[in-house]
Amino acid sequence: MAETCHEEPTTELSRAARFKATHLAARYGNYHQYYTKFRAPTVPDERLSLLPAEVLPGARVIDLGCNAGKLTHEAIAHCGAAAAVGVDIDPWLIEQAKAAYPDGPCTFEHFDFVDASAYTGTALGKFDVALLLSVTKWVHLNNGDAGMLRLFTHIHSILKDGGYLVVEPQPMSNYAKASKKNKELREMYKTIQMRPPFDAELTALGFESIMQVERDEEGFARPVHVWKKVS
Repeated sequence: MAETCHEEPTTELSRAARFKATHLAARYGNYHQYYTKFRAPTVPDERLSLLPAEVLPGARVIDLGCNAGKLTHEAIAHCGAAAAVGVDIDPWLIEQAKAAYPDGPCTFEHFDFVDASAYTGTALGKFDVALLLSVTKWVHLNNGDAGMLRLFTHIHSILKDGGYLVVEPQPMSNYAKASKKNKELREMYKTIQMRPPFDAELTALGFESIMQVERDEEGFARPVHVWKKVS
């Protein structure tokens, strides 16, 4: 009986330690097995399916924060994009993406996409569509307001006139939860003044809102906003 009482708290402590380690390792939102453990495994992803019909067909797409490449690939395979480049800060995830989708017009690059000077390889040039899905919270918590503005400004510069920015902004309540799970994010969280969904900032840069869909996915508020570069 004594051994049983001793084992249970050890198991619980182990689970808590694993939970903490997962969030510490994924301070950029770079969760491994994200599309098998965290998100609905729909194919194609519902966020792509609900986009206006003119957005993806024939487009050159850049998927910023692509994780292991599921949506990058689906933009071509299921939604008619002509080419897609997936970018992520996590080299392991990029290797997973390359292994899963080794051929064709879907390519992957490893770098910090907040850094405008880092865009190299197949990520160079102009794009018709930029995907920024479930990643703005992590950019914001790691880079602050200045980092968010740098990223939005760079996206504007690499989009063709009339190009589309697809954003899945997370609410501030999610920022608070993430900063509690990872102490490395807490100080930056305290400095944040800009608020999602960044309507004022994107409008000022020359984007026009063309669609905002509020949706729920497995208990999480997951809105999708589509912006068009108009100036």
